[in-house]
Amino acid sequence: MLNFKSPSNRDRILALAMRQIEKMLKDMQNDGKDLSHLKLKKFQKTHHIDCKCKLCEEAKRKNDPRLRGLIEDGFKVYVDGGKKSE
Repeated sequence: MLNFKSPSNRDRILALAMRQIEKMLKDMQNDGKDLSHLKLKKFQKTHHIDCKCKLCEEAKRKNDPRLRGLIEDGFKVYVDGGKKSE
């Protein structure tokens, strides 16, 4: 198992992620996408609101949804400028 706390492993993981992102963006550009309005948005997907796990119970008790159990952590890529008003 990887030791995520060591700086060298952290750097390797970051370099791998950067290469994958760069490849994804090059593929998008090759597909004809205009990347001039590119936006990356971080997202976190948490447990369902009815979840009864320890983390979710603590979040409910403290009334802080940011403390809920985490299912997925990542980012989304938006290419167009968002809503277009005409």
